[in-house]
Amino acid sequence: MTKNFSPFFDKIKNKFTDLRIIALTTADGFPIYCDVSGRNPVEAEKVAAVSSSLISLSNAAAQQLIGDVLDSTTIETHSGNMFICNTHVKEKKCVLCIVTGPKENIGHARYFTQQIAQLISKQ
Repeated sequence: MTKNFSPFFDKIKNKFTDLRIIALTTADGFPIYCDVSGRNPVEAEKVAAVSSSLISLSNAAAQQLIGDVLDSTTIETHSGNMFICNTHVKEKKCVLCIVTGPKENIGHARYFTQQIAQLISKQ
């Protein structure tokens, strides 16, 4: 994947008040884009590996236990939240991962994560 997503994500970042990580990875775990705030140092490869693993398990659980397609997965903690959802770039399955701090409104972040995933799929 050769598309440069930096300009796209630079415009998106202002939608969040407490953004820690925003990442786009292939479904098989390779980073395409990753921006990590200094407050939460983590390697792009780790973000990609965790995101792709979680979405894979979430997709399987949604299909096998609920019988439907996954919309998104949210992990909530006292220190912040992680939102992951399926998207695609052209024909390639991808994963969008957004991690926010505790100051971010969870509903707001979930909504914009899904909106961003839809915008990515239209690129």
